[in-house]
Amino acid sequence: MDMGNPFLMALIIGLGLAVLIDATKHRVPNWLNLGIVLAGFTFQIWSEYGSGLGAGLLGLVVGLLCFLPFHIFGAMGGGDVKLLASVGAFLGPVNVFVAALMTIMAGAIIALVYITARGGLLPMVRRYNSMLMLLVAGQPQYIPPALGESAGLRFPYALAIACGTALAII
Repeated sequence: MDMGNPFLMALIIGLGLAVLIDATKHRVPNWLNLGIVLAGFTFQIWSEYGSGLGAGLLGLVVGLLCFLPFHIFGAMGGGDVKLLASVGAFLGPVNVFVAALMTIMAGAIIALVYITARGGLLPMVRRYNSMLMLLVAGQPQYIPPALGESAGLRFPYALAIACGTALAII
């Protein structure tokens, strides 16, 4: 995409705001997601790079469905799910799926950095080693992080979504 495109700049600004708000308030507000969706639909309709409103709607649905299971099982907040859906309004169905995959990879790296910075890498490795030993012994069992362990803490996922989106469009 053309970096001088005002629609792309709107997406970058929207994602930047999402990262700032998520980092400070631990939520991504609906008004921001709605603004990104409306800008994405406008992009799809009017931009030379857009594919039409149908592509924007389908991208929104695919983005929503990519992360909805994580929200249902309590691993992700609803604002993050809606943020990826709003990105889908810009990117369309195929590219938002790529963005979701890139987001998962970026999120894993950010989570490891976050856990390591909080001194929780060694306890996490020990816990996963114990689970591996149980699996080898034929007694697979999930061992949750101890209360206060950094691996059990949430981090603002809008940063991972912004990074995954950037990787998908460059």
